Amino acid sequence: MKVVVTIDTARAVRGEESSQAHEIEAEAETYEAARDDLYAKIPEGWTIIGGIGVPDRADIYRQTH
Repeated sequence: MKVVVTIDTARAVRGEESSQAHEIEAEAETYEAARDDLYAKIPEGWTIIGGIGVPDRADIYRQTH
């Protein structure tokens, strides 16, 4: 599963500098593993803006009945 997140510097989020926002992504067998990999990729002093996106979520949806 692939997950994507947009990050920016904490200083930019506080309005103290220009935005340097960009997306990072990770891919793993499960959402949780990919999410944990994303967290490990976020540099110190940076923060997630928005939420964690799952671009392929529609591809894995299965009806329960």
